Amino acid sequence: MEQQEFDPGSVIGRHYEDGMLPYGGRVNCNGIITFAVSKKQFIEKMRRLESVR
Repeated sequence: MEQQEFDPGSVIGRHYEDGMLPYGGRVNCNGIITFAVSKKQFIEKMRRLESVR
């Protein structure tokens, strides 16, 4: 079975209590997702960070 791609836009404003978001993000003090990162954004950021070394 193929894993569904994580869509950050679909989770913003929802309640979250499952630990960490898959690729990063932010949850407010009430447990509502206020920011989420897509896999593409995560990979691009890690690529740029690797180039700093």
